[in-house]
Amino acid sequence: MKNTLAPLKPSRYEEDYFVRQQIELRRSLATQRQAGMELEAREAARALHFMKCPKCGMQLEEISLGDVRIDKCFGCQGLWLDAGELDTISARESGFMKRVWQAFRP
Repeated sequence: MKNTLAPLKPSRYEEDYFVRQQIELRRSLATQRQAGMELEAREAARALHFMKCPKCGMQLEEISLGDVRIDKCFGCQGLWLDAGELDTISARESGFMKRVWQAFRP
């Protein structure tokens, strides 16, 4: 017995649908690759600059000021505070440090 059914050719609309699906899949994969590369670039920059003085590029050393660890550059004598450290210092100190904190408060 002969097969009398001809193979079904997809309509133009079906072809368009699958082309759009393929484009969206490739766009999604490209976005994921780009996000991965951006993450890698951020991590590489962090590794390159971690504990380096933003002013002169020398290595930063941590020093203790009570319970706060401040980053100090012995190259340019700069002091660098991490998030929340100025809050801690100004809560404990009065006078000058409070005025400094109020001047730089966001």
